[in-house]
Amino acid sequence: MNIEKEPNSKIEEENTSPGNISESEKVEIGEIEAESKGANLWRRLAKPRFIALLILVFVLVGFAAIYLFSNRGNQTGKIVPAPRNVNFGQNDSNDETSNLPKEETLTLTPEQVEQIKLQFETVGEMLSTDVAGATSTGVVQANAYAETPVFSLVGGVVRNVTAELGEFVRQGETVAVVYSDELAQTQSNYLTMVAEADEANKRYNRALELSDVSQEARTELDQATSFVRTAEAENTEFKSNFKRTEKLVEIGAASRLEFEQARTKLETAQARLDEANKRLERAKQLLKINPERKNEIDSALTKLRAAESKADAERQKLLVLGLSSQQVNQIKQTRRVSSDLPINAPVSGTITARNVNPGEITSANKELFKVTNLGTVWVIAQVYERDMQKIRSGSGATVTSDAFPGRVFRGQVTYIDPNINQTTRTAQIRVELENPNQIFKIGQYVNVAFGSLGMAERTAPVVPSSSVQTLNNQKVVFLTTDKTNVFVLKQVHLGTETSGKYIVLEGVNVGDKVVTEGSFLLRAEWLKLHPAG
Repeated sequence: MNIEKEPNSKIEEENTSPGNISESEKVEIGEIEAESKGANLWRRLAKPRFIALLILVFVLVGFAAIYLFSNRGNQTGKIVPAPRNVNFGQNDSNDETSNLPKEETLTLTPEQVEQIKLQFETVGEMLSTDVAGATSTGVVQANAYAETPVFSLVGGVVRNVTAELGEFVRQGETVAVVYSDELAQTQSNYLTMVAEADEANKRYNRALELSDVSQEARTELDQATSFVRTAEAENTEFKSNFKRTEKLVEIGAASRLEFEQARTKLETAQARLDEANKRLERAKQLLKINPERKNEIDSALTKLRAAESKADAERQKLLVLGLSSQQVNQIKQTRRVSSDLPINAPVSGTITARNVNPGEITSANKELFKVTNLGTVWVIAQVYERDMQKIRSGSGATVTSDAFPGRVFRGQVTYIDPNINQTTRTAQIRVELENPNQIFKIGQYVNVAFGSLGMAERTAPVVPSSSVQTLNNQKVVFLTTDKTNVFVLKQVHLGTETSGKYIVLEGVNVGDKVVTEGSFLLRAEWLKLHPAG
């Protein structure tokens, strides 16, 4: 019996007549209905929307399986929320004992950054002891070549002091005022000589007017006389300036170059004076003068020259005492005498010595102040004779100080004392060092390392011990980035610890910024994201 080929209506009619159907036929009819329903179901699933639904069911089942597998090791059975992201970098480590990549980034929320209150410090540098040719301690001293004493060239009473010890002064700035009778007397003598020179000039001009001379000859004589006056004045001025410079060289207040320049100017002025005298004699020979008036003119000219020379000599005294050319000219114009002598700074620098107070009596040539340019300083180190062979003049030297941990300063050896101290068996080595912002103070103790074969420049980075944490038996630090809430976890290889700082053999560079206060909390946050380490 082929039931599948029969129409459905016939089956329905037979079902309505239960009395005509046997038990075996009922079973067959049930199987046929089940197969018909299964076929209809498969035809429905063939539609695209039911296929997509089936795929989605499989995806959800897969995610559920992954979730259950990943939480099998969680003893509490609770999901740990992660309020931050961890991005792992490429692991270049060949150390099989390390479970940490060399570099990772840890991102915190702004609220966490505010709550932790992190502190940072820049990675410094320290001498690499394995390349130091010789080491020693030293004392900072002022650069003696940049020290200039300030003198008072007259004795008197110190009326006012405007410069304080340690203060920076500029060249020409008044640092003190001295009341001096000697200065007042010199000014008075100068005004007297100026008045006598004026009077002698009037008598000479009057003698010329009374002479029987031609106009051409008088013009020639006047010009020659004028040249002689000018040359004599220059010669007197340069002669006094030469003597003043010579004295200043003897006391160390002027250089040899200034002394040679003063000598050259004096020789030039002398040559001009000789030429002017020749012209004057030539003019006299050409002048037709009444014999009765000739002696009068010569006498008046001689007195004029003498008066002008005396006036110039007194002028030079005032310049030597410390007055400027403008001040001397003002005295000549106003005809007023002042006993106050301003003491001006000869160079720009810092007051490193002050030996005078207001109301104190001072003598001539007494050192009142010392002005020092502290842009460079000297470090005087004591080196044992066994290490002298490693040091050469002009070689490099590296200076460190406990006052500036993590900083290295580089200088140059400029002098090696040829004498060995018989008691300590050491020699003095002078290192010239740049002194930015005058951070080194006179008398400060420092450590000095002298380079061997050009290796003094090699240093190693150092980090504070508070920045170093341990993860899986590995030392790590957290570095800052350009984002305030993102930090780099770096594995480091450390050397020895000195004064709370580690030498870093590998992992960070000088100038990097590491987290100090709060690095332990960053470690804790990292461990929250990695419960299994």
